[in-house]
Amino acid sequence: MKPAAPAMFRLLACCLACVACLAAGSVQAASPSLPAPPVRPEVAQGVALGLHFQDPEASYEGYLWEIARTGADSVSLIVSWSQADIHATELAPRAGETPPDEGVRRAITAAHKMGLKVLLFPIIMIERRGQGEWRGKLAPSDRERWYASYRGFLLHYATMAAETGAEQLSVGSELGTMQLDGDRWRAMIGEVRSLYSGRLLYSANWDDYESVPFWRDLDAVGVTGYYELVRSGTETPAVPALVSAWQPIVADLRRLSGQVGRPVVLTEVGYPSQAIAARHPWDYTRAGKVDLAAQERLYRALYLAWSEVPELGGVYIWNWFGDGGGGDNGYTPRGKPSEKVIRHWFGAEQERAQ
Repeated sequence: MKPAAPAMFRLLACCLACVACLAAGSVQAASPSLPAPPVRPEVAQGVALGLHFQDPEASYEGYLWEIARTGADSVSLIVSWSQADIHATELAPRAGETPPDEGVRRAITAAHKMGLKVLLFPIIMIERRGQGEWRGKLAPSDRERWYASYRGFLLHYATMAAETGAEQLSVGSELGTMQLDGDRWRAMIGEVRSLYSGRLLYSANWDDYESVPFWRDLDAVGVTGYYELVRSGTETPAVPALVSAWQPIVADLRRLSGQVGRPVVLTEVGYPSQAIAARHPWDYTRAGKVDLAAQERLYRALYLAWSEVPELGGVYIWNWFGDGGGGDNGYTPRGKPSEKVIRHWFGAEQERAQ
């Protein structure tokens, strides 16, 4: 989306929000009702928002206002730096991709004004990727240099989190091959804590959180929730089958939570509006036809499987940024039946009924 001038963007965002709310309230009216959400103020009910605008004056207020209207009490603000390939040793802001610092600060301030707590969430992007290569497969040619560069990246955002009052900070995301170096991570976590007094987490990929050796040095076990709930076929099954598929996953994460004495936070969980979403929820490159009902079933199952789990410390829906609406096959739940499920979970529907 092209950055807009702040006033124009706010007007456009409000118009989009009205359309989104109407759409969310009208589609799938015949869907089975969900049980009332539990009252759990200790659980962060959040939505992720990618920060992409390059103009430091561009406003995210429209998106943040919509997120607050879902009943969310938290927002995860996604910021990125890049490295050339998986063997590179230097991270740096990337023109056209990394949001300017002033824009990030403005987004944090705007979120706080709307009553949203902030999780600042830095991630690494890889500019050139071969088959199967991504940030979970980093193999820097010089690990010492890579860690020195990563330390600068992390402390940059830790300082910003401290200065802006962001309530939480992620120290890393989906760095499977690098997260094994426990001593290096503990040293960086210690440096972050010397700068920043908020809560810290790390976001492990859904298939390798067992290998993280530093969970006890953090305040939560963060895990991305892109689990493959079906292993074959091209359709998303009914909600009961999806809930059943979640049960062993929930049990394993509850076990880990008890083992390390930390709550579980689903740092990213979301589904494209496509029939294949239950099988490949992590694959953002697929371009299947729009299937809003499949996305909604997956969110219903997520709610039923997780909303009452005592070890759950937070959930962040991926990702609000995007056009949304009935013709959108991407992840955003804006203006889709899934938005109504999220509003129910986060209590917005109950508040409106009172």
